[in-house]
Amino acid sequence: MTGSKSVNPLPYSDFRSDTATAPTPEMFAAMMKTSLGDDVYNEDDSVKKLERYVATLCGHEAALFCSSGTMTNQLAHRVHLCNPPQSAMVDIRSHVFNYEAGGISFHSQAAVYPIMPSNNKYLTAEDVASRLVLDVDVHYAPTRVISLENTLNGTIMPIEEMERIRILTKEHGIKLHLDGARLWHASIATGISMKEYCSHFDTVSLCLSKGIGAPIGSILVGSEMTIKKARHFRLLFGGGWRQAGLLAEAALWGIKNNWPTMEDTHRRAKWLERVFLQVGCQITNPVDTNMVWVDTTNAGFTVDDLIVELAKEGIKISGSGCQARVVLHYQISDEAVKQFIEVLRKMAHSPRMKVNVDLIKTSMLEQPHSIYNDEHNDKMGPPSPPLSPDSPILGQIQTLPKDRSSEVNQQSEKESSDSDAEDDVLPRSTLDTTEPYQPSSRRSTPRPMSAYYEPERMKARVREAEQAFGMRKSCSENLLEDDESHCGDDQVPSSRMIRTTQSLDLEELEARAVVEQLAAADSERPQTAVSTGDKKKVNKIHYRLAHNPASKAFKRASVRIVRWGSFLNREA
Repeated sequence: MTGSKSVNPLPYSDFRSDTATAPTPEMFAAMMKTSLGDDVYNEDDSVKKLERYVATLCGHEAALFCSSGTMTNQLAHRVHLCNPPQSAMVDIRSHVFNYEAGGISFHSQAAVYPIMPSNNKYLTAEDVASRLVLDVDVHYAPTRVISLENTLNGTIMPIEEMERIRILTKEHGIKLHLDGARLWHASIATGISMKEYCSHFDTVSLCLSKGIGAPIGSILVGSEMTIKKARHFRLLFGGGWRQAGLLAEAALWGIKNNWPTMEDTHRRAKWLERVFLQVGCQITNPVDTNMVWVDTTNAGFTVDDLIVELAKEGIKISGSGCQARVVLHYQISDEAVKQFIEVLRKMAHSPRMKVNVDLIKTSMLEQPHSIYNDEHNDKMGPPSPPLSPDSPILGQIQTLPKDRSSEVNQQSEKESSDSDAEDDVLPRSTLDTTEPYQPSSRRSTPRPMSAYYEPERMKARVREAEQAFGMRKSCSENLLEDDESHCGDDQVPSSRMIRTTQSLDLEELEARAVVEQLAAADSERPQTAVSTGDKKKVNKIHYRLAHNPASKAFKRASVRIVRWGSFLNREA
């Protein structure tokens, strides 16, 4: 199919997702041939034809046509998770864990245990085996389902690894589900049939609007008993639909006509990958199928600028900061890719587009959680330790020994002092000369402490504290008199209350002493710093004064004295 021309009925080229396809006139013509039966009564011939076709294609007994991939995933887990307490094990980056609103916990009353692959690409049998929760300890919900995803972020999971995980699940009686929303791409890229892929799973969810190009729909394949039960839950979820044959015909046409063109889609994705690398970008995920994950930091321009420039050519992509996800589908033509490349090269060679990307804070949805190049593996943290029956499932908070923690604290203090030194010698050429110089974006500018530590303000605060203290003393006497007149013999004796108030007086006398010492000690510090005329040093001194223990003790003492005075006055 290489060299075939893609037909795009939209006035722009959409690289944001492979769900961004639109029905073509040929697909509309196929939809006009639909039956008009009622699928809730299982009377729609077009729906039944689609379900039989996909079930045979995947080597399973039956299939169920639904409105979305989220529904087919949730139906599969609801059928398998039928006896609480129970849990499902998933990839931490998977759609079912991140983008289905916690559906497994809500619909199936099951705990969900996410795992980060140790190889940063896909789950292995070792990852799964070390975290299985068997039905041997009542403290933990046993694993009943393992949910995989292929492809995930465009990366193909090897079928050999699926076979190893399948052997493990059979050994322990655990169900295995596959979110195969883009399994169509994996089959085309590897040459492995859908039947062979699906033979290792109890249930498989296949999206019909990603890559296949249907307007809507997803299909769940499995055994006769599984699909029969899933049909009940589909109605319970509100997913029953009437004349769904229109959508079934569109999906069937897409499988027969659009699925074979995915080879061209993969070729175009590789083409874009090469150009991104040529202009200095980093590819953060393997480009196995139709997705290109890009980091533009080294190229010297941001994704936000790239979005603006591409929009001028009628091209849409998603991303922000320096991270982008570029997704191709059958309606992205060679001409659209060429336009994309022209904009990319223009930005890479334009000095006007160069920015200091180190100051850009990146964030986006579905951002890849791994860096697959071997030279960057050291950036990833070590894999989670294996679990034992006596250990919690989601990992523990590890504490360092005393000698080790002291070394870490000393190192952090050294880094902090080094960062202060770096701020002093930061070259002005790296910043915009029209803006005032700021020491560092990592620390907010401290509030000037002159508002707290000017001598006059300090004296005023001391007077307020003394007034509150005196009011508190008079109020305590009134309170004791009231207690003596109203308390009975069986109630709390007044002598106990007197001892309590006396202990409070001693604490507040100590607080007054601290306040007076602070007033005497801090009244000279800001004046000495200001006399030097160095604003930078003044700010640093103010920052340290604000965070030293004595200053914090003063503020706590003042607040406590005022609170006790107002409290006793209100009670009196």
